[in-house]
Amino acid sequence: MELEVSSVASKTASDASVSRTDTASDDEESYQTDQQKYVIPEVIHIPSASDNSPKSSGIAVYKYSSSEESDHEECYEEGNYPSGYVRGLAPPQVLLKSYRRQAREFANNGDDRAVHDRIRCVALTRIIYGDNHWKLAKAYSKLSQAYLEQKGMAQQALIHAGNARDVLLAADAVKHQGRQIYDRSDVLPVMELMYFVMGQAQIALKNTQKAENSFKKAELVSREREELGPKHQDPNRRLQILMVLGRVSLKTHKTGHALECFEKALEVAQKYYGAESKELIPIYQSLARAEGSHGDTASRERASKLLMQAHDISKSKFGEDSMEVADSSFVMAISYTDDDESLDKAKKYLKDAITLYMKHRGPYNNSTIKAQDELSRLLIRDGSLEEAVLLQKSVAEAKTVVYGDPSEQAAASYQLMGSIRLKQGRTQQALKWLTKAHNMLSATLGKSHKRTKEMADTISRIKMSPDAQKFLSAEDKLKKRPRFTQVVGRSKPLGYSSTPYGD
Repeated sequence: MELEVSSVASKTASDASVSRTDTASDDEESYQTDQQKYVIPEVIHIPSASDNSPKSSGIAVYKYSSSEESDHEECYEEGNYPSGYVRGLAPPQVLLKSYRRQAREFANNGDDRAVHDRIRCVALTRIIYGDNHWKLAKAYSKLSQAYLEQKGMAQQALIHAGNARDVLLAADAVKHQGRQIYDRSDVLPVMELMYFVMGQAQIALKNTQKAENSFKKAELVSREREELGPKHQDPNRRLQILMVLGRVSLKTHKTGHALECFEKALEVAQKYYGAESKELIPIYQSLARAEGSHGDTASRERASKLLMQAHDISKSKFGEDSMEVADSSFVMAISYTDDDESLDKAKKYLKDAITLYMKHRGPYNNSTIKAQDELSRLLIRDGSLEEAVLLQKSVAEAKTVVYGDPSEQAAASYQLMGSIRLKQGRTQQALKWLTKAHNMLSATLGKSHKRTKEMADTISRIKMSPDAQKFLSAEDKLKKRPRFTQVVGRSKPLGYSSTPYGD
């Protein structure tokens, strides 16, 4: 028993010594671990977007070819950030890529939240690259485009495009000092977009001359991009610049320059999209408009051929029963309205366009109303006055639905019907519709507006005619009735005689 007790005691003592040894070693390890927590390593590694490659971490990546569409960046899907980054705590580079992608998605869907994301992109770009970096100019140009396209704020877009230009000038100065390195091919897309947005904003602000200058600068930059090779070209943007520059030149009566721009656009479209592509339709129509502005017979014939080419492409690409063919038919009809000998062709194309508009968009649509108005004017020129009045009655009803009652557009229809009845000698009905048009103009524009005053003057002249006397209302007759309460003025007192008494 003593041996057993001693053996048990020795075993217990040995176990206690082992446990003390283990406890001491555990305490030592925990102490070393605590010490390691507060030891600063010689090299501190800061995580960045480039350290966690999307390929290695299994993150879905979107790559785009055009700088205008992708900003030359890889973008992560929503919530898929490298190495467990949370969106609010991710590095600025990762946040910038995410907001760029989100801004593009919003812009493609027509959502004005793209503006807010572009503002965030500007702030993050300034944090990452500084105040005088060319990428900040790129962010400003994208922000100006978002303001113009998503919110229609031309003045704000012009301000941010100017900011992009200022940053580019500062970046060029920094580059000459050797503190920034970039190629001209990097900044050319930024300059192109910047001048393009400037021109569009100036057109919205009615500064046609400044807009033309901005578009000319954008065209020069676009031409330089084209000379750099296929990798740096953006044919879609070049087409946009050439087309809008041609339209502005046509608006400022520079027909020769407009034709030159449209012909260049035609060459670009045929080169990149093919000789029968749908991109040629607006180019042929613009060329025809420029040719027709000369006014001579040869120019009108060339314009008709160009419009027919556009019409044939519309039929082949979209089908004869499509909205594109309706739009093309309307353009064809408008081109024939200037020639009195081609009024039948104009009426045919207008009726075809109205039929397709009615089928696809219905009677209460701006395109349908516009085509019916043009057909009414053609019917008046052709002498079909009753048909024109019947058509305008339906148009006036549609205008009250689309534009409201009262509205300027509905007043124009009633004025046209009143003019037709006045021409027919039906004074009573003419007065009725002209008065209705005057009341609508008074409600929408005010009684002191020029159009309202002209309408009131026309109505008063009609009421003074002998034919209108029997149609006057009781109120109008009272206005024409002479006043009978007037007091005759006397310079002498009553009963005074200049003849002396007794004579």
